[in-house]
Amino acid sequence: MPNIILQHFDGELRELDKLSMENIQEYAKLVGADYRLITGRPFNSRLTSPCQKVYMLNEEFDQYDQVLMLDIDMFAPKGMTTNIFKETGVGLYAEIQQSLHRKLYNNYTMISSMESPYWGGAIYKMDLEMRQKMRKYSKTDEHWMSHFNQPYHFEDEGIMHVYATRSGIKFTRDMILDRKWCQCSFLPNPQDAGFIHIRTKVTPTGPKRTKILNYKALEEQGIL
Repeated sequence: MPNIILQHFDGELRELDKLSMENIQEYAKLVGADYRLITGRPFNSRLTSPCQKVYMLNEEFDQYDQVLMLDIDMFAPKGMTTNIFKETGVGLYAEIQQSLHRKLYNNYTMISSMESPYWGGAIYKMDLEMRQKMRKYSKTDEHWMSHFNQPYHFEDEGIMHVYATRSGIKFTRDMILDRKWCQCSFLPNPQDAGFIHIRTKVTPTGPKRTKILNYKALEEQGIL
């Protein structure tokens, strides 16, 4: 079965969004995957834009083995030829995600579990079996999603976690992607990343500037 890379955006595309799309489309060609930009709010029109990334579970993608959803500020550096679809893992679970996982569980104990996976929202890679298992609970009792329906309060990460919890999926180490597949742009050695996540920070401790300026700095260095 083929694979597909998805990105999502709700609104008018900006310069960095278009650059990311172009970059990821080229990467998709490199690894023999299809590409599609998901627009608007197809998952649930009442939820925030980031929540719409959960649409990757939709049955229209059942023709694909693996579906990769990337934020629209992600880039493959020059010379990066590794095929992510051959890599182990579903998503990122670094220190920030571990902290958010504990916070979500402490705040919403009835619908979450520390034994179920929690992934960062910038990158998800799921095979057909996992998507179908999680989707089984996507049409029932949706009122709990309102807990996550505000900017920077879990959003798609919370929804994915609850789906995994309700599906009985247990967290295993092979569900964790290598950090190189979501390396923040301010970290050292961006040329060695799988995907670079463009952030506003210039260094880990600051200062900050627009993402497009940080993109252009990496471009000037020949990394992008």
